[in-house]
Amino acid sequence: MSEDERSERHGRLGRLFAALVGTETDVPATGEDERRTDEAEPAAASRLDLDALAQKLANSTDPFLVLRRLVDDVRARAASAEAGDAPSALETHLAERLQEAALLESDPRETPTVRVVRPRTSGLFYLRIDEDELGYTAKLRVLRIEAALNGALLATQALEDPEAATCEDLVRLEARCARSIVAQATELASRREGPTRGEWDVRQALSEAIESARVPYRLTARFRVNALGRRAAFEIDLVPPRIWSATAYVDGLGIVASTTEMRRRAASDYNLRLGVLLAGYALLVAPQLEEVWVAGVVDGPVRHDCYYSVRFTRSQLEGVDLEAPLDVWALMRAAGATLDEQNLTLAPVRQGFSLDDETLCPARRWDVTELTERTLSPGPAQELGATNVRDLGIDEAAARRRAADELARSLGTSTEQNVRALLAAAEGAPEDVREAALRCVGALIDGTLEDDPLAIAEALVNGDPLDQGVRRARESFYARDVEAAEQRAREALSTPDGAGPYADGDGFAWRSFGTYADRVLYNRLVAPPGETCRLAPDAYLEGHLIVSACALARGDTGEALAHARLACEVAPLSSQASLHLAQCLEAAGEPRGAADELRRLLSLAHDPEAIGLGYLRMAQLQWQEGHVLAAQACYQLACSRLGAPVLVAGLAVVALIGHVGGASDATLTPEQVERALRAEDIPLAPTEEVGTVLMEASRAAVDTELFGVGRDVVRSLCSVLRDDILFGVYRSLEDEPDR
Repeated sequence: MSEDERSERHGRLGRLFAALVGTETDVPATGEDERRTDEAEPAAASRLDLDALAQKLANSTDPFLVLRRLVDDVRARAASAEAGDAPSALETHLAERLQEAALLESDPRETPTVRVVRPRTSGLFYLRIDEDELGYTAKLRVLRIEAALNGALLATQALEDPEAATCEDLVRLEARCARSIVAQATELASRREGPTRGEWDVRQALSEAIESARVPYRLTARFRVNALGRRAAFEIDLVPPRIWSATAYVDGLGIVASTTEMRRRAASDYNLRLGVLLAGYALLVAPQLEEVWVAGVVDGPVRHDCYYSVRFTRSQLEGVDLEAPLDVWALMRAAGATLDEQNLTLAPVRQGFSLDDETLCPARRWDVTELTERTLSPGPAQELGATNVRDLGIDEAAARRRAADELARSLGTSTEQNVRALLAAAEGAPEDVREAALRCVGALIDGTLEDDPLAIAEALVNGDPLDQGVRRARESFYARDVEAAEQRAREALSTPDGAGPYADGDGFAWRSFGTYADRVLYNRLVAPPGETCRLAPDAYLEGHLIVSACALARGDTGEALAHARLACEVAPLSSQASLHLAQCLEAAGEPRGAADELRRLLSLAHDPEAIGLGYLRMAQLQWQEGHVLAAQACYQLACSRLGAPVLVAGLAVVALIGHVGGASDATLTPEQVERALRAEDIPLAPTEEVGTVLMEASRAAVDTELFGVGRDVVRSLCSVLRDDILFGVYRSLEDEPDR
């Protein structure tokens, strides 16, 4: 009888997976395991409270110090002979695994700063690294410490009485846990309500599985989906043998030290099972997928290696019972893996695909939003607030930008050649492209534009008098030459403001947007029904903001207000314009008007910095009005979103910190914050309405393969909801391809 078959006959260990994933809570102990439990002396050993340890680690600024003290405590109690104080086998086992992970090493270069969290999705320990750069050895050390904690956690949830388990039980449990991970595919798929269809649903389901899988080592994977092409692909970070457990259970010998070869075999088997887990789950949860590609990779200190590259089809996995014992080597070989089945270890191979392959990432997804002729079906049209895709546009210069890209192939070093190329580009082109091309021709002829292809392309896109004048005004403003900045900005604006090309008319409006998320929110929440929105140049908005700032600096609040209001009209979702208008209103002696403008800003804001700055300014206004609780609530919300450098950027803010910080010795609870805001009619940003619009728009944009819009809106949604599954969806959206 094999070790697996013997274990199946023992209640506590043989039913490991059912208990591990929570499908069976009462597992009877019988036979040898029950006798071992009866013979143990739990009264003489302490118990390991992992929930308390998790809380302590989460609250600590130095989690490694907490763990070092735990190891020292276990070792000290194990060395003493006092009855009732001996550590349990689980405590001893955890301490040993932490020691194996080099926890007690004191080299500061190998001790990164981490925070310990337990994501709601898996409930496992996760050591979040706070450093931008980390050496490979230090990274492995963190992963090994994390695995030690999760090994203990899984043991407490898999065993009926983990404190009564012996060290042999725990080591055998680790091996069985590693061999049972594929069975989770079925359980994870069963959590989904109804079939998973469409780009968004499939990506959300795959991200959810990666975040929710309860595996002994950290699961990190990148993926792509082409739902229309019926394919998905994963690139999984494999577990290096170096971080595998230093001991193993061998029949007839008990616990032995793992050799290098034993670690390689165990890690290889586990890494193959990771591939089957994700591929099996994807085909179970997404009926429209016919193929799943999987690559197992290791990014080492000096190179990237692939250890298997397979393509699973639905027919290959349809007859496989993922909850039963698997010959994972035969299964992966059938899927196309090149394997050393004699030594049962993985070795580097050629990766058969890239996550950026056209098959997985069709270039059509990145067609220019502003230039496409596509129309939207009723569902996505309602969720995006647009019937035509181009009504989601934000780049006024898109046509000129495309013309410049196409023109680059025809430009050279002679004026004649470049003039001919520009005249050819002007024929049949949109009006703004034709005007820009003819302007560049004139500049080449009179010598004000060099025969440099890059300079010509830039002039075609951003070379009109408005752009050039505002650029010079910006340079003067940054140089603190306020008078010159205002003069140059006014000169640049004189033509468009005098001729009125950007004045709103009957049924249409000129607007400027910074992001596609802003455009969607405008379409859904701000624009009146039936309005045609045309795109104003970014320079037009910037010019009015410069004039307003300069007028405010010289004390002309009336002029400053006029231009600030126009800027907010042109860019109603611009936090910069809104904050500036509030500043102008306050300077003009209208604090209530300033507060109303900040309320409008907060009702639409989704960017953390914009929200933080909005609450910071609101805190100042509320303090001045004597609304102490509202001021404190706004200040707390600002602090939660802004870094210290932003908070102390000005003397007024420093004074506010002193006032509000001393207004109450206690921090307001979330409920108290909400009540304080409600009392002064201040929105709690981001509002539920904004979150709903961004969620609906994210789904619609991804499902309709508008990735230029979708990637931007999903990024904004992530900043609103701070959800790991949504972050996974965002990372799955490929960047714009090179064309």
